[in-house]
Amino acid sequence: RRAPVSADSPPFDIPADLVIKALGFDVDDVPTLFDVPDLELSEAGTLAVDWESMATNLDGVYAAGDIVRGASLVVWAIRDGRVAAEAIDRHIQAKAGAAAAAA
Repeated sequence: RRAPVSADSPPFDIPADLVIKALGFDVDDVPTLFDVPDLELSEAGTLAVDWESMATNLDGVYAAGDIVRGASLVVWAIRDGRVAAEAIDRHIQAKAGAAAAAA
């Protein structure tokens, strides 16, 4: 059985305007809770996403796990998180490339 191993690198922070940590099985009214009325929901009341990138209808906002699927298996949350992480990286790289080109 594997055991936790201390990382050699120091901890780091990643700046973000908002991070929503979702724990539990009930779907919250995220658009009202965070005053983002334009955030689209699915018919089930979960966040609506593009399943290829996990992007919501708001630029730079991604979602994964139960907030998208409802109560589901953790393996789906892991898969969705990986898809979202790759899409977020592409999004950040594209913005950095555009900023560099404009400079």
